Amino acid sequence: MLMFMRSCLLTTLFVAACMAAEKNVHHMVMFKWKEGTTAEQEAAIATALVGLKEKVPGIVSLTYGKQNSTEGVATAKGYQYGLSVVFTNAAARDGYLPHPAHVAAVAVLKPHLADVAVLDYDL
Repeated sequence: MLMFMRSCLLTTLFVAACMAAEKNVHHMVMFKWKEGTTAEQEAAIATALVGLKEKVPGIVSLTYGKQNSTEGVATAKGYQYGLSVVFTNAAARDGYLPHPAHVAAVAVLKPHLADVAVLDYDL
């Protein structure tokens, strides 16, 4: 009986460890553009960011949009746009950062970037 209980415990721990390794990761980014950034430049940034979903493996969902919260916290800090990306796991997020499509998107937006905040967490 003791061997059976020990086996069940080890199996449970193994399954829990596997599940923890495969948690989705939520990557949130808030952007503030420099004064003088044009609507055309903002559109090019949006196109570059939204296009990442089709180019980078491991992205479950990706949304990008203009800040519209009535709470005023983001507005008080000057953040105007947000990007939300859900990855299949931490390894997918880690692969996204150096991915050529992400590097290219950063090159499009960086000249217009006044401030940025990033927060990642497991789902």
